[in-house]
Amino acid sequence: MSALSCAAPSPKGRMADFKNYLENSLRNPFILDLKDCSLTEVILACIKAKSKRHPNYGRYMGALLYNLRELESEYHVTLQPVQVTDIFWGYFISFCQSRGLRNSSIGTMMHRLKAVLSWASKYNASVSPTFGEVTAPKSNSKEIALSADDVSRIAYFDIDRFYSKRRSDFRRTMKRVRDHFVLSCNLFQRFSDMVRLSPECFERNMFRITQQKTGAVAVVNIDKYSIDAKTTYRILEQYGYKAPWTASIGNYNWYLHELMRDIGFTEPVRVEDRVDGKLVVKNIPRWKLISSHCARRTAITIGVLRGHNIHSLKRCSGHTNLKCFDAYIRDE
Repeated sequence: MSALSCAAPSPKGRMADFKNYLENSLRNPFILDLKDCSLTEVILACIKAKSKRHPNYGRYMGALLYNLRELESEYHVTLQPVQVTDIFWGYFISFCQSRGLRNSSIGTMMHRLKAVLSWASKYNASVSPTFGEVTAPKSNSKEIALSADDVSRIAYFDIDRFYSKRRSDFRRTMKRVRDHFVLSCNLFQRFSDMVRLSPECFERNMFRITQQKTGAVAVVNIDKYSIDAKTTYRILEQYGYKAPWTASIGNYNWYLHELMRDIGFTEPVRVEDRVDGKLVVKNIPRWKLISSHCARRTAITIGVLRGHNIHSLKRCSGHTNLKCFDAYIRDE
């Protein structure tokens, strides 16, 4: 099978593909046959098929593809779908842990690969009957939330002064990262929704958005529930009520980590995890634990600690399930 592109076709390209399918399906029925495909080719075929409905599916599968290719490169093999068995998972988990991946990341990749194999089995791929029998390693990953003082410290960090010897375009980038993170802490939303901000989302003091992940409608009274309404309005006005940052989440988190380190979030945080059945204790600098999703935990945690009504905060965050909402509260 030839290599398939991960890039999602444009809406115009998808309609052209659909037209071609309708014109030729009777003479040449569309049959996806993955019988002789390698594991990587199966994943790429899944990406191509699902990207027609979910354009970001290729990015969603990026970490899995990268680590499987690293495994193939290190051991000079080409993995086949049938090789993903209960025995394979034990070696794969150890391989990922040896490369410093956390159990939460490994579990995510396992979940995604199982979903691909389940899909591929319907299209003649040779799949082992035991691929779904192993559960992901339990994750004790440390997920933190910041305090209101921490958010204020970030919001008023003087980037021009601290990075005075760096290029102007770097300073502009860091300002956008800082402002985007602070705004996320005040609006409760995931990165995927924050990058979609537009003036239409705002009406006076009310912010409303339909969330991309769940389709839920989140509504935030900025004056009442944001950590700092004055700072929120200042950032929104500065960027024309649009997102300060609109590039990839990978680049955003890279710059965010550098910014948090330079601001001074360097105190060690104790993290415990199990690796190969043994408890491993590490002290990780706090800045390494501050990523895009930390902003959402921060907004919810501060709202709870300030005594706001839980149901009102759920409306702000877009949660419909109390159990999922509770997982965001960090009061250590």
